[in-house]
Amino acid sequence: MKTTAFAAAAAMFLGLGALSAPASAASPARASQPLVAAPMTDVSAQRYVERRRVIRRGPHCTVRKVVTRGPHGHRVVRTTRVCR
Repeated sequence: MKTTAFAAAAAMFLGLGALSAPASAASPARASQPLVAAPMTDVSAQRYVERRRVIRRGPHCTVRKVVTRGPHGHRVVRTTRVCR
Protein backbone atom coordinates (compact mmCIF):
# COMPACT_ATOMS: atom_id res chain seq x y z
CA MET A 1 0.00 0.00 0.00
CA LYS A 2 2.85 2.30 0.85
CA THR A 3 4.56 1.78 -2.54
CA THR A 4 1.28 2.39 -4.40
CA ALA A 5 0.81 5.70 -2.61
CA PHE A 6 4.43 6.64 -3.24
CA ALA A 7 4.11 5.81 -6.96
CA ALA A 8 0.92 7.88 -7.27
CA ALA A 9 2.58 10.84 -5.54
CA ALA A 10 5.65 10.58 -7.78
CA ALA A 11 3.50 10.41 -10.93
CA MET A 12 1.49 13.44 -9.85
CA PHE A 13 4.67 15.37 -9.00
CA LEU A 14 6.26 14.60 -12.36
CA GLY A 15 3.06 15.41 -14.23
CA LEU A 16 2.65 18.79 -12.56
CA GLY A 17 6.34 19.57 -13.12
CA ALA A 18 5.98 18.96 -16.85
CA LEU A 19 2.88 21.17 -17.08
CA SER A 20 4.42 24.06 -15.15
CA ALA A 21 7.36 24.51 -17.58
CA PRO A 22 6.69 26.60 -20.70
CA ALA A 23 6.59 24.79 -24.02
CA SER A 24 9.53 26.78 -25.40
CA ALA A 25 11.76 25.53 -22.58
CA ALA A 26 11.02 21.91 -23.45
CA SER A 27 13.02 22.06 -26.68
CA PRO A 28 15.72 24.75 -26.55
CA ALA A 29 17.53 23.42 -29.64
CA ARG A 30 14.52 23.93 -31.90
CA ALA A 31 13.98 27.53 -30.73
CA SER A 32 17.04 28.75 -32.65
CA GLN A 33 16.00 27.07 -35.92
CA PRO A 34 13.62 28.84 -38.28
CA LEU A 35 10.24 27.34 -38.97
CA VAL A 36 10.58 24.90 -41.86
CA ALA A 37 8.39 22.10 -43.10
CA ALA A 38 9.11 19.00 -41.06
CA PRO A 39 9.29 15.63 -42.80
CA MET A 40 6.19 13.48 -42.52
CA THR A 41 6.95 10.89 -39.85
CA ASP A 42 3.37 10.05 -38.96
CA VAL A 43 2.41 6.52 -39.96
CA SER A 44 -0.95 7.57 -41.35
CA ALA A 45 0.67 10.32 -43.41
CA GLN A 46 3.30 7.97 -44.88
CA ARG A 47 0.62 6.01 -46.73
CA TYR A 48 0.06 8.96 -49.03
CA VAL A 49 3.73 9.63 -49.82
CA GLU A 50 4.38 8.70 -53.45
CA ARG A 51 7.24 6.25 -53.82
CA ARG A 52 9.78 6.68 -56.61
CA ARG A 53 9.28 4.41 -59.57
CA VAL A 54 12.17 2.56 -61.18
CA ILE A 55 12.64 3.68 -64.76
CA ARG A 56 13.95 0.78 -66.82
CA ARG A 57 16.29 1.61 -69.67
CA GLY A 58 17.14 -0.99 -72.26
CA PRO A 59 15.69 -4.47 -72.79
CA HIS A 60 13.74 -6.26 -70.11
CA CYS A 61 14.57 -9.97 -70.23
CA THR A 62 12.59 -12.87 -68.77
CA VAL A 63 13.03 -16.63 -68.89
CA ARG A 64 10.24 -18.61 -70.50
CA LYS A 65 9.93 -22.37 -70.15
CA VAL A 66 8.97 -24.42 -73.19
CA VAL A 67 7.62 -27.89 -72.42
CA THR A 68 7.63 -30.46 -75.22
CA ARG A 69 7.28 -34.22 -75.38
CA GLY A 70 10.43 -36.20 -75.93
CA PRO A 71 11.01 -39.84 -76.70
CA HIS A 72 8.59 -42.29 -75.08
CA GLY A 73 6.30 -39.39 -74.06
CA HIS A 74 8.60 -37.89 -71.45
CA ARG A 75 8.40 -34.17 -70.73
CA VAL A 76 11.35 -32.13 -71.97
CA VAL A 77 11.63 -28.66 -70.41
CA ARG A 78 13.78 -26.09 -72.22
CA THR A 79 14.27 -22.54 -70.97
CA THR A 80 14.54 -19.74 -73.48
CA ARG A 81 15.43 -16.15 -72.74
CA VAL A 82 12.98 -13.59 -74.11
CA CYS A 83 14.05 -9.94 -74.20
CA ARG A 84 11.66 -7.11 -75.00
